[in-house]
Amino acid sequence: MSGNISEPIRSCIGCRQRRPQTALVRLTRTPSGIVVGGPSAGRGAWLCRDERSGSSANAECFDKAIANRGFARAWRGSVSAQEERIIREHIGLEADEDTERDGH
Repeated sequence: MSGNISEPIRSCIGCRQRRPQTALVRLTRTPSGIVVGGPSAGRGAWLCRDERSGSSANAECFDKAIANRGFARAWRGSVSAQEERIIREHIGLEADEDTERDGH
């Protein structure tokens, strides 16, 4: 054995780029709702992290994932407008858009 343990590689459901797991944010659909980050049981979807904040998902990748039905494919089921709004809030994109509209 070489001793080199490589980090798992995952694909962003928005831009479709393959990246190390630490460069992505995991969103999991569970029977009780949507969970952001961390390990949890359920269907998982991955989005690139925002390079500015490092903690939330990239807005462009989120928009592409919605447009190309990436969440529906990853979770093997349709995504309602309410779930889309919940995801947006969980990953911190709602606040960013409000700030941009206000000009701050």
